[in-house]
Amino acid sequence: MKVVLGGTFEYMHRGHRALLEKAFEIGESITIGITADNFKEGVQKDFATRSEEVRKFAERFGKKFRIVKIHDLYGPTLTEDFDAIVVSEETRVNAELINREREKRNMKPMKIITIPIYLAQDLLPISSRRIRAGLIDEEGKRLKPLRVAVGSQNPSKINAVRSVFERVFKLDMEFIPKSVDSGVPPQPFEEETVQGALNRAQRAMENEDYSVGIEAGLFWDDVMKEYLDRAYCVILDYYGRTTFGHTGGFVYPPRVIEMVKDGMEVGVAMEQLTGISEIKKKMGAIGYLSNGLISRDEFNAQAVLMAMIPRVGAEHYLNAVQDTQTLSHH
Repeated sequence: MKVVLGGTFEYMHRGHRALLEKAFEIGESITIGITADNFKEGVQKDFATRSEEVRKFAERFGKKFRIVKIHDLYGPTLTEDFDAIVVSEETRVNAELINREREKRNMKPMKIITIPIYLAQDLLPISSRRIRAGLIDEEGKRLKPLRVAVGSQNPSKINAVRSVFERVFKLDMEFIPKSVDSGVPPQPFEEETVQGALNRAQRAMENEDYSVGIEAGLFWDDVMKEYLDRAYCVILDYYGRTTFGHTGGFVYPPRVIEMVKDGMEVGVAMEQLTGISEIKKKMGAIGYLSNGLISRDEFNAQAVLMAMIPRVGAEHYLNAVQDTQTLSHH
């Protein structure tokens, strides 16, 4: 089988090694395209250095291979016959584009072999850019503190994010609370709650690794005929991946719901009911109503942890597309 693959190969990190290992596993003749020096801005190693590192790694497989310099994403794929192309999940779209161009030229489409996304210690993709920036090493070990933005100055939300991230990541971390507008009414209902959490995460994100938004709101249950309070969490990362989660729900006293229906925010209604100023920044309604069995921090942390599950269990959520034959596009 004739196999082709391509990349910058600035560092022989885990993902690049996996790409080459798969190519040599399935192929008898392998063509490795390596980008020219002017192809991608910021690359610090020249073509000669990068190609020599790839050559040394490839020689261990004892199979026929060649290295070619490429100046675009197509390389030799539009002029030569190949049976398969090996790509990462991030670059699969390029392989699909190449196949469409091959079909226009009456060339057979290549089988697209997709390798998994390899994550670093911080659960973000291993990449040459991050290695170059000194954030991780080639094996994915984190080298600098993880930076986490929180879209709120509310101590309960900050504590919730901190507690979950410290459980998930055994790393040095920096938490950056930010005062951002949720973009929804002070007392959100239903989908407004989710949108508020999303807005907070997006508006807090600047150049951090992660950004977290938390928003609580009321959700009507048509079976129970009750409003349930639920907090939603959105976790956004530097690469734009977004994950969601929410807490369990609890029911407010009827008097609180009556005041909310009259236009009052839940927090204000609970202040009037309890006489506790700024209760939502202290034990919260749930802390008061549960007699301390669960605090507002713990309640919010539920949402953060649920939003973290697709990241902790990334192998079951990412890499959904594996060795597949690309269908014709007409």
